[in-house]
Amino acid sequence: MKKFNNSFLKKENSRKKNKNFVVFTILFIGLLSISTSHSNAQNLDTVAKQDKIVNETSWNYDYIREVPPIMMRDPLIEMLGQTNEPIPYFYEEAAKTAGHSCMVVASAWMMTRLALEQLYPNGEVPVRGQIKIEMPGAEDEWNIGVFGEVMAYITGATTKNGFSGSVFAKGNPLTIRRNKMIYTENPIGTPPPKMKWIFTRLDNNKSVSASVNIALIQPKADEKVLKEIGNKVASGTATPEELANFHKNWNAGALYVLENAYTVDGLITIGTIEDK
Repeated sequence: MKKFNNSFLKKENSRKKNKNFVVFTILFIGLLSISTSHSNAQNLDTVAKQDKIVNETSWNYDYIREVPPIMMRDPLIEMLGQTNEPIPYFYEEAAKTAGHSCMVVASAWMMTRLALEQLYPNGEVPVRGQIKIEMPGAEDEWNIGVFGEVMAYITGATTKNGFSGSVFAKGNPLTIRRNKMIYTENPIGTPPPKMKWIFTRLDNNKSVSASVNIALIQPKADEKVLKEIGNKVASGTATPEELANFHKNWNAGALYVLENAYTVDGLITIGTIEDK
């Protein structure tokens, strides 16, 4: 009897252990499932928030988002199998690159758009890496470097700091982006309305010049306002009225260029240059 009782107790203890193990396993799986579900929910929430940030970035001036993109092909991206389609380049990204939207950024954008339309007519998609840009002065002269930032973003043309072609891509000159944006070594001193940017399509050597007459932009950029009120805005001492007017006029100038580049005579001029 004692043996039976001992045997029974052993079996009972074993049964209880197994039961406890099963209960523990069920609880563990349940907790793991809850944790996984919570983690998945967090991941989905993070993705949703990121999508909202990307798709719903809040601009105080709608025009920054609404400018039509410039479509470009990029042979390097295509070579690496990352897309086979033309890629849209957006004005709002150019504004991010330059750190702001202004009449200069807008002028650089529209000059590049119009120059590319002349070099790639009849709906042909422009090709990044196939364009050389000769700048009208030194990199740190006036706002020439800002023009360069925007133009580099769109065309891929850079100075000495761009993609070299690496060890694998040098056989295709379109992948090489260096030395396709050329500044003068020293300042030239040409007045801004007379500055000319030269865009050259390297596969056929067709070139066009592009220029902008800043004096035609409305409202006019008043140097006194820029210095006096602009300094107050920068230092945080402008009154609410001064701040509102400064913001309004600043963005109105950029919008004027974007809306009128095709229609206001002399605002942006694209000139034909004989084959180089």
